[in-house]
Amino acid sequence: MKKKIFISSVVVIMILSMSLMIFAGCKPKYDKLNENFAIPTAEIGADGNTLSADMVEGGIKAINKDMSAFAMLQVGMENFYNAQYATIEYNGGVFMTLANVLQVEQVVQSTKIRNGVGDAAGNNANGATYFADNKSHSTFAKIYEKFIIEPDKWTRKAGTDGISYKKPSNKNGRLGSWSVKEWAAPTSYDNLAALVTANSNNPTILWMYDLREEFVEDSVGPKYDAEEKSYKFGFKFKPTESTEEYRKVMLTQLETNAGMPIDGLEFKQLMLEVVLWENGMIRAINVSEIYHMKMYLGKTPIDSDVKLTATQLFSYNPDEEGYKIQDHIDAF
Repeated sequence: MKKKIFISSVVVIMILSMSLMIFAGCKPKYDKLNENFAIPTAEIGADGNTLSADMVEGGIKAINKDMSAFAMLQVGMENFYNAQYATIEYNGGVFMTLANVLQVEQVVQSTKIRNGVGDAAGNNANGATYFADNKSHSTFAKIYEKFIIEPDKWTRKAGTDGISYKKPSNKNGRLGSWSVKEWAAPTSYDNLAALVTANSNNPTILWMYDLREEFVEDSVGPKYDAEEKSYKFGFKFKPTESTEEYRKVMLTQLETNAGMPIDGLEFKQLMLEVVLWENGMIRAINVSEIYHMKMYLGKTPIDSDVKLTATQLFSYNPDEEGYKIQDHIDAF
């Protein structure tokens, strides 16, 4: 039986599409695996290593030093989906300098909060409640959308005017601050499948990679960090094979939602740096994607290379400051 892991997705392609034109001709730098990568600070989820066993259905599945990196990833994903409460904070974006003059920063952020046991298949079979949002900001694109998914209710709404972002500071906080002047009326769907189809996005799962063991191109670790009480390891996955479904989602977002004809969309790199607490709960994942495409501005084809980097932080604490699900539902 083939071992694989589907983690699904913050779909960022619609978010990035308006800024791709300025990246034409800029070649992104490819990353190298390094088992000594810095462990992200536990800005949230700092108590993940002391999570009580009853907060995970069936108890927390343990890891050990003799496991391979891929085996550890499988255990971490199982513990994540079986957690009774889970938060993912996604923070990243595209950073590019054109002709050593024009610097472009595309901020991409997302929140996902789940109350109840998850479902790796993306069907919400366990009847959990979810809040999720996707936010992006640059000179070229401004997007803010929210989702609420309940066992019998599926809703999305989007900002339509006055989406603004202020960079991190003492006043604006660690992630910066967002505001929206006007929201569209919420859209309701008949079921989760209808919401997923309409938005090319399933907020109940992580992101849409197909992470099979046979798709691992290279890996490092696991390496134990005694000071951080964590294991860390990294992968480069075969970029074409592991992104087949994700590529379809990207094409839908670019061609349908953004109205940008695309040829030859091809992933060139998919690299993950994963950190697990020593008890087996996921602490953080660093993501690096590079992809190439030929986009059309009018009838003119332009070869474009794009690099996205982001860090995901995980928490399993229902009282995590800023990530109490009911506060977000009430503010929807």
